[in-house]
Amino acid sequence: MLKVVKLHKGFEGDGTRQPLLQGVDFCLMPGEICLLLGQSGCGKSTLLNLIAGLIAPDSGEIWLGDTRLDLLSSHALAQLRGREFGIVYQDFNLLATLTVAENLRLPREINGQPQDEAALTQLLDELGLGAKRHAWPEQLSGGQRQRVALGRALIHHPAWLLADEPTGSLDEENADQMMALMVAAVRERGTGLLLVSHNPAYAALADRVLRLSAGRLQPLERHPPQPASPC
Repeated sequence: MLKVVKLHKGFEGDGTRQPLLQGVDFCLMPGEICLLLGQSGCGKSTLLNLIAGLIAPDSGEIWLGDTRLDLLSSHALAQLRGREFGIVYQDFNLLATLTVAENLRLPREINGQPQDEAALTQLLDELGLGAKRHAWPEQLSGGQRQRVALGRALIHHPAWLLADEPTGSLDEENADQMMALMVAAVRERGTGLLLVSHNPAYAALADRVLRLSAGRLQPLERHPPQPASPC
């Protein structure tokens, strides 16, 4: 289970500390898809970055199973993040000097994992990129680049996928394709997905929907009602 307890985070502004997250409690079960909605600037991306260990909380706890992430050293946290998390951002973040296949090989190389070319080929085919494995990022469309980013986030078989506005740079058709591929991929692998978005239409794809407002998380009612979270 991925869990945060009474998480607080603020930022300096106008000479004072401005609160952003105010006692957030949240959990994500293995294999669960959770959609996190909220207006721009409400702290959605901040919460995702806190969970990933990319920034530190002001107070509160972040747990992955029995491991408290916010107490780990930066080195230990980076190692754990590389093994356990895959992250997809809005802006692709591909390395322009690497081909599609080389971008996908990178996480396993960084983690010290042996390469699995058969699994890489299967994932590229799954994402509709089989014919693009030797292409450079600049030769791809925006939708194709984001699919490469998804593949890179999944290639090392993480337990948790964190997606920060992954369709924000795409047109509607490519956004729909990207979401369908992402949901199918995590369902097949049993990967927990925290999807940060401003688009409420994605609620139909999620097991649970939360809204971040005024520094706190609130569950959104759906019809039929979503099952109660066990945490």
